[in-house]
Amino acid sequence: MPPIRPLNDITVVELGQVVAGPFATMTLGDLGAEVIKIEPPGRGDLARSVEPAPEYFDTVNRNKRSVALDLKSESGQAVALDLLAEADAFVENTKPGRIDTFGLDLESVRAVNPEIVYCTITGFGAESPYENVPAFDMIIQAMSGIMALTGREGEAPLWSGLPSGDLAASMYAIQSVIAALYAREAGEIDGEYVEVPMLDAAISWLCSRAAYTFRHDEPRPRTERHTGMAPFGPFECADGRIVVAAGTDPLWQELCTVIDRPDLAADDRFGSIADRLESRPALIDELDATFAEASRERWLDRLHDRQVPAAPIYDTKEVWEDEHVLQRGLRTAMSRTDAPDADVIASPARFERLTSDCRDPPPELGGDTDAVLTDLGYDEAAIDRLRSEGAVE
Repeated sequence: MPPIRPLNDITVVELGQVVAGPFATMTLGDLGAEVIKIEPPGRGDLARSVEPAPEYFDTVNRNKRSVALDLKSESGQAVALDLLAEADAFVENTKPGRIDTFGLDLESVRAVNPEIVYCTITGFGAESPYENVPAFDMIIQAMSGIMALTGREGEAPLWSGLPSGDLAASMYAIQSVIAALYAREAGEIDGEYVEVPMLDAAISWLCSRAAYTFRHDEPRPRTERHTGMAPFGPFECADGRIVVAAGTDPLWQELCTVIDRPDLAADDRFGSIADRLESRPALIDELDATFAEASRERWLDRLHDRQVPAAPIYDTKEVWEDEHVLQRGLRTAMSRTDAPDADVIASPARFERLTSDCRDPPPELGGDTDAVLTDLGYDEAAIDRLRSEGAVE
């Protein structure tokens, strides 16, 4: 039986850069959508020049076709509108005001395709006091509270390392586009406009972390340990760190059994969750001293045998050597003609009947320009003329 991709009949045009827009459209492409990525001639998506190149670009741009268009030219804008006239969805995350100068604002696109789902990912959104402020992930992490949550107590806030602001907006863009397409298919709407501000998306991900402030009217402490349960955090073993999440009373008792410390189980300082939180410095000292007596592998084997939640702390090299990651095939190489294989991270979704897959490797800049324009009905002479004008590459 051939693979069934749920978005197989959907065409998405992307005018994206770096992570927010490209990750969203890549995910739609994994689900079967044909994604046509518009890039500026010469340099392409900014992600192509971010180190490590091309690996940075590759991780968020599989399952796409690249068309190099000069959107500063009238001819390039006309080609883009022809593409959008045939598309089901448009996802863009350009700088504030840039989409208007390209002639691809909502009104112009709707004039050629009133049924399109138009999704714009912005830093702050229209009519925000920061509407015209350029936004990168670190800006969003700083303003959303994510940076203030990341790091150790008493030390400076840290960028989380993950592009959390980009990815939060990407995930809302994905679900919003699919929801709008579903509503259109059901006949409830003709087309739709979706705005996803990165700041709003990142703030929504505070969720339970905001609960501390809602309750106490104070900033949630910056800590590498859970503020409401203990022991719940990292501990030092003889050869590395692990995390243990034994925050409930039954798990605490199991942990004491595993590490052969009945004295801790009977210690009044650690009798309840509230007691353990109040006596956390002493608790951490006791547990660090015990865990330091053996390797993390030995402790993890024993903890897992007794169903105590625990895990190694991997770096971004170690993670690919884990047996689960290997079994799931989460790191995969996509072969390319005349270029090294592209290392990508496979979709985590596993369907029973549907398919989400890595089909096409990340494209070369403008590698599909001629083919896409031919599909639109441009003949060879028209494409040559556009190329001579510098409108396409």
